[in-house]
Amino acid sequence: MDAQLHEPPGGHGPAVGSVAWWRGRYAARERRRSRPGGLTLGAIMDTSLRIADEQGLDALTMRAVAERMDLRHTSLYRHVPSREALLVELVDHMLGEISLPAPGADWRAGTEAGAREYRRVLLAHRALVPLLARGHLFGPNALRAREQGLGLLIAADWPAGSAVRIYLTVTHYVVGAVLLDTGGAVHPPGERADAHGLFASLPARTHPLVAAHSALLGGLDGEEEFDFGLRCLLDGIAGTREGR
Repeated sequence: MDAQLHEPPGGHGPAVGSVAWWRGRYAARERRRSRPGGLTLGAIMDTSLRIADEQGLDALTMRAVAERMDLRHTSLYRHVPSREALLVELVDHMLGEISLPAPGADWRAGTEAGAREYRRVLLAHRALVPLLARGHLFGPNALRAREQGLGLLIAADWPAGSAVRIYLTVTHYVVGAVLLDTGGAVHPPGERADAHGLFASLPARTHPLVAAHSALLGGLDGEEEFDFGLRCLLDGIAGTREGR
């Protein structure tokens, strides 16, 4: 068993998911030689993702993964040293499902397509969305997305500083919107109808605008809100270039 893939005894050493921890993971991957037909990190992540999608994060344990794969749970520790490490790796594994725009795409069209694709993947794996708030996006698939997103902007002659800010701003917008969507801030049709009724019933003396616009306030769904916000965000970004 490869000791370098394990967290040091007593909890000492780099925090799981930190830059230093990922450096160690990258170095360990370079040293490891895969055996034909042997257990792989990819297989463990595929199984873990299915469990999380089907049953939620609480059901995702090392033992549950091992049982699903018909293995002893100790067999997993050569690849993932703890459940916390499994969760960090799993977020990056999920990001590998994102289909990135082809190089040479128009910066705005490519950035918009990338944002929508990012949102699509996150909504397909809702159980993992809360993990994004922890940070830890230093894995190979996260770095692949950064490289592509920045490359799209720099190829369109955005200055490096602007390209980094644009990439981060759009990425954070997607994550924030999905966190609200999956956390219950965006309501299903039945609840939106109830909200409409509540707003409409408010006295005009105290809430004239909310009552007057109750249909709009209770009618938008998450998709409409996301589309409008992304369009406004990209319009504003494009405007900064025109202003220069």
